[in-house]
Amino acid sequence: MKAIRIHEFGGREKLSIDEIDKPSPKRGEILIKTVTAGVNFADVMMRGGNYLTTPPLPFALGFEVAGTVEELGEGVTGVDVGDRVVASVLGGGYAEYAVARAGGALPIPDGLGFGEATALLVQGLTALGLLDPTKEGDSILVHAAAGGVGSLIVQLAKDKGLKVIGTASSTSKLELVASLGADSAINYTESDWTDQVLQATGNKGVDWVIEMVGGDIVGQNLKVLAKNGTMWVYGAASGEDFRLSVLSLMQKNTIVRGYWLQNETVENRVKFTKELVEHVAAGRLKIQVTEFPLEKVADAHAAIEGRKTTGKVVLTV
Repeated sequence: MKAIRIHEFGGREKLSIDEIDKPSPKRGEILIKTVTAGVNFADVMMRGGNYLTTPPLPFALGFEVAGTVEELGEGVTGVDVGDRVVASVLGGGYAEYAVARAGGALPIPDGLGFGEATALLVQGLTALGLLDPTKEGDSILVHAAAGGVGSLIVQLAKDKGLKVIGTASSTSKLELVASLGADSAINYTESDWTDQVLQATGNKGVDWVIEMVGGDIVGQNLKVLAKNGTMWVYGAASGEDFRLSVLSLMQKNTIVRGYWLQNETVENRVKFTKELVEHVAAGRLKIQVTEFPLEKVADAHAAIEGRKTTGKVVLTV
């Protein structure tokens, strides 16, 4: 089968289309014939050797797949060959076939496409994890609001009763953010974007900042946080880390917290998944998907690195 693998860390030229053996499911596992494989910024970081965890070389990229069940491992129940499922995988998603734990595979609801289902798995659960401690009436600033996680946060936050301010870097993305229900859509590349956020909140600032850009923008986020406000950090799309002044945190009792879905509890994952399915069934979520053929994986990475995508990016197999 075809699989996208990394033999050494580096740029997009290190993405290799290899012919490897089709895996076989072990006890408690299923083999999925991949239709779509999710592409995340984490994949870009892993390709460069900069992710939180890095498997030994060579390895196949990809944390999530959607497709049909091809084969059942020993002891698997509740899943049948031919079922449409979406599942997390510990690498190997960029391939024609992938193995996943049967207990972690979710049935895809009728009427939901494979690409849309892939968006719910990582992006959807992350969005709900970041929103979990918020409450009705809070205000929230969502950076990269046209992206995979951001576009879902905007919609879920509005449904929860929050005042939503979304940022993006282009006119077309800002139009998308507004169409998803944001109360304000602001271009964060403009020098006065912090003033615009404060103006949108009556100079009070926001209760929550959802941050995934990194670099200098993080320090600017502190300027727009309200007293006792919280900044969630769940990524660094710019590739730049940042430093914080402890004194700046003391001024307004600011809280800065990190979030990584892999640290989420099983109970919350189950709760979030149920909630997402209910939102989809009720038609409350518009899921944006950008597709690339498996062979164009380098183009998909380039688009993500260049911040040229909206919504969820997937490879079609």
